Amino acid sequence: MSQPYIRQEILEEKFGSFWTVIAANFLNEYQKQCYEFKEDCNTEKKIIVKIKTSAEKSLWVEKEDNIRRGLFDLLQNIVLIRDPEDSTKFYPRFNLEDTSSFRDLDEHSKNILRRLYYNYYFVRQENLWRQNALKTLPVLLNSSDMLACGEDLGLIPACVHPVMQELGLIGLRIQRMPSEPNLEFGIPSQYSYMTVCAPSCHDCSTLRAWWEEDEGRRSRFYKTVVGSDEEPPSRCTPEVVHFIVQQHFDAPSMWAIFPLQDLLALKDKYTTRPAPEETINDPTNPKHYWRFRVHVTLESLLNDKDIQATIKDLVTSSGRSFPGKKAEGADESGEKLSKVQLNGKA
Repeated sequence: MSQPYIRQEILEEKFGSFWTVIAANFLNEYQKQCYEFKEDCNTEKKIIVKIKTSAEKSLWVEKEDNIRRGLFDLLQNIVLIRDPEDSTKFYPRFNLEDTSSFRDLDEHSKNILRRLYYNYYFVRQENLWRQNALKTLPVLLNSSDMLACGEDLGLIPACVHPVMQELGLIGLRIQRMPSEPNLEFGIPSQYSYMTVCAPSCHDCSTLRAWWEEDEGRRSRFYKTVVGSDEEPPSRCTPEVVHFIVQQHFDAPSMWAIFPLQDLLALKDKYTTRPAPEETINDPTNPKHYWRFRVHVTLESLLNDKDIQATIKDLVTSSGRSFPGKKAEGADESGEKLSKVQLNGKA
């Protein structure tokens, strides 16, 4: 279970008729229809080198990316990870139930592994996470006057939210990545005050890109969140953007923060650029660099009174911040200041 589980049917499913070429160049058949990686390609680094330097590389030159990904998948098709310092110890790999290595086990073995997996990831390390958090986070919080926000998205230890509440840390809420396990989409109107809400962030696709790349989730969002039984537009129109952005402005969250890309999508004029190009960072791709540049000049935005008015209306109608009666005051240098009345939201 700690070695890649490779069977002929898996190769056929992953590589089609090309599976024989893959098997001949990268694998050894140690038993009928059962394979293992050759010594010169049993790690990701070795696979990359062999794909690039093999005498047979002309056979897959146009399929190189797909072959590399397929071989990496095979390499990761394990249930247990052997401890590199003690060969008698093993650790359950994350999401082990998603592997064909797990699916082909008998039910008794599956049940044992499920219990070990749950205990390892969700029980036995909780106290360690909590102790370390209470030791290190206060030091960080006391080292600056900045307001700290915890990125509490995705799979997190159960102690995270209680510790954040204990320390007064605000959390992050991205609607399409809810922290509630039974929800596909977060409900901004139900967010806690001690949160930052945002339709997207630097580490995920923009609102427009997400809408246009996933037809299934788009349809479910349109039905469950927008409340319409009609087919959603395949393109993320300014009307769709306005609906979602307004939900976030109206949320009880202390802060509502919007990537500029999502605000620009409020106007058709600024959506001519392909949406995927507006993603700042793709954490799943080590070669995706932070090279995003806004395709609109500041001067043109300063002159665009329409989009300024749209954003201003969203701000004022939500009550997040609005101009109050101007009161003159003086700072230490004697300069006049205009005070802005706030209602407790930013």
